[in-house]
Amino acid sequence: MTMVGAVSPISRPAAIAAMLGSAACWGSATVMTKGALDAFGPFTLLSIQLSASVSVLWLAALLFGVRLPSFRTSIRTSSTGLLEPGLAYAVGVPGLVLTTASNATVIASLEPVFILLLAWLLFGATIRRLSILAVLLSVIGVALVSLAYPGIPLQSAFSGSGTLEGDGLILLGTLFAALYVIASSRLAHTMPAVLLTALQQTAGLALVLSLLCCVVIQGWEALPERVTTSMLLLALVSGVIQYALAFWLYMVGLKGIPAGMAGLFLTTTPIFGIIGGIIFLGEQIGLLQIAGAGLVIFGLCWVLSLEREV
Repeated sequence: MTMVGAVSPISRPAAIAAMLGSAACWGSATVMTKGALDAFGPFTLLSIQLSASVSVLWLAALLFGVRLPSFRTSIRTSSTGLLEPGLAYAVGVPGLVLTTASNATVIASLEPVFILLLAWLLFGATIRRLSILAVLLSVIGVALVSLAYPGIPLQSAFSGSGTLEGDGLILLGTLFAALYVIASSRLAHTMPAVLLTALQQTAGLALVLSLLCCVVIQGWEALPERVTTSMLLLALVSGVIQYALAFWLYMVGLKGIPAGMAGLFLTTTPIFGIIGGIIFLGEQIGLLQIAGAGLVIFGLCWVLSLEREV
């Protein structure tokens, strides 16, 4: 039986691989979530996804023989899950309904900027100017990747069907996500990643289920009368990929990478989304998207080289 505090050290290459794996999961699952919203309301979908994720995580914890911490430690640890996936996705998924996927991706790419600022404001972390420049280059790269679709003028992408309310909800969700990363970075070394993720998402699920009851009672969202098997399967699979696997890998990565640098790996999420579109949907990639992807990769490699010099 594994002790709660017995966390195996992780090498830097393994941490980088875990971070890239989590970004790949988020990149592929975002498109799946957008598709599942055609059949489910945002809170209904989020509840289904998190239920699937929590079930898989606790099953994994059971199979790995992970011992539960004390009740007090469990409550304190799980409370961080109220930030993400709780509040972050409780406002982010409805925001995705009100805005475009490209707008949401660009706004969410600001998370590493928020993480750096919060680390500085809350903990007095030192921020190198070159690191800030590298992060900004990656954010610009995400904007090009997300907005410069082939055959669509760049100005048309900026004037899409997104709304101020939707963009505002995505921005608020991104801020909650940044707070979650800061809080989790201090917990990642205290217990196995699967246990930490399971505790956090259990609290997040409890919050989302409470919100679902409220919106249904108020008549703001109706439960679907009929659901096809394919749509239900899409919701369940996307939940396991977007929440269980992605967050698990992210917690593993936090064991070997500082929170400020870990956030930068999130800018690779749209690149994996594009790769998935090319492989599975036969989509094409434009020159601006290639340039944007290059900026993201350059910014990430730059930050990694700067951290190696410290």
